[in-house]
Amino acid sequence: MNGMETQTPLIQELGYVLSQIDQLASPPTLRAIALEILTSPDIMKGLFQTTLAQIHPGGLILVHCRPKVLRKRLGSRQVIIYRLILLNETGPKTRSVELVGKRYADGAEGEKAFCLMQQLWEAGFGEDSRFKIPKPLCYLPDFKLLIQERAHGALLPKYLGRGDGAALARARMVARWLAKLHQLETIPAGINAYADDETSVHDFAYQLGERHPYLASRLEEMASAICARIACPEGIALAMVHGDFHPENIFVTQNRVTVIDFDNFCRSDPARDLGYIIAQTRAMVYFSTGLLEAADLEIRAFLHVYLAATTSQDMRTLPARIATFAARACLANMYYISCVLQNEHLEALSVLLMEMERFMKAETVEDIV
Repeated sequence: MNGMETQTPLIQELGYVLSQIDQLASPPTLRAIALEILTSPDIMKGLFQTTLAQIHPGGLILVHCRPKVLRKRLGSRQVIIYRLILLNETGPKTRSVELVGKRYADGAEGEKAFCLMQQLWEAGFGEDSRFKIPKPLCYLPDFKLLIQERAHGALLPKYLGRGDGAALARARMVARWLAKLHQLETIPAGINAYADDETSVHDFAYQLGERHPYLASRLEEMASAICARIACPEGIALAMVHGDFHPENIFVTQNRVTVIDFDNFCRSDPARDLGYIIAQTRAMVYFSTGLLEAADLEIRAFLHVYLAATTSQDMRTLPARIATFAARACLANMYYISCVLQNEHLEALSVLLMEMERFMKAETVEDIV
């Protein structure tokens, strides 16, 4: 008999798993194929078996691996949650651990995100903090896969628009998380300043104008005004900013805030994060309730605490800077709805356009919301 004929089913299964893992590591692997591999219980159990000691040392045996796609959003990276059933070698009891795997098309981006998360974890956003990030566990460069603990709590949108004590308390905690990030004195090595505003803003306006010619001149005028004001004013210190400080990237409990997704992390004007979350919050509640103002109580509570907690900002120019980044977010939302999703929701586009113009007229915090 040859070697193949004498192989046991277990060895044959192991060989299949290894071949699939090799395929996942191959550069030209298609997104659909990669997702099929990443959600295979047997394949991923084989992968986690080789990394389990690094993730959870201490004599644990992996019994089951149950993958589930966590997020399916157009253009987003592949994000899968893995529920691992573990058996302790010293006893019969099992326990489960939930991990999140995030696969990157560009391995360098994944490695950079992992290193950044490690530095933030060690800089005060770790286990014992009320204001934290998910614990980064490991980065598997051959598979372009970042493994982290799953964030706990409810997503912030659950509380938006309620206006009750619990909602306002969580908005205030989110503000303290952001102020803590912006006040970190040491910026990790390799974190570049955001430098794509002019290109992206004009591109948003141009593509929207192509689809809606009657708005083209108005959009281009707004884009030029945003770019003129968004350039970091002289004397404003750049800070570490999240870059995608969106309610759906924020988990809250009664006494803790955990923020995820650091792929757009950069050095920039801190007003970028403030304007972004304000615009995204108002847009989110508009699409769920029909009212832009539905979450204004939470936004005001958030702004009040952030402004009270920060000491390094030029308060004279900060409101206009926040409003400008909010206007930029409105333009990006219009682009995403019309040009990416190709949704001809004209009423929504009109509302967002008026919202963008309103932000560009804002001069004080009270004008913003």
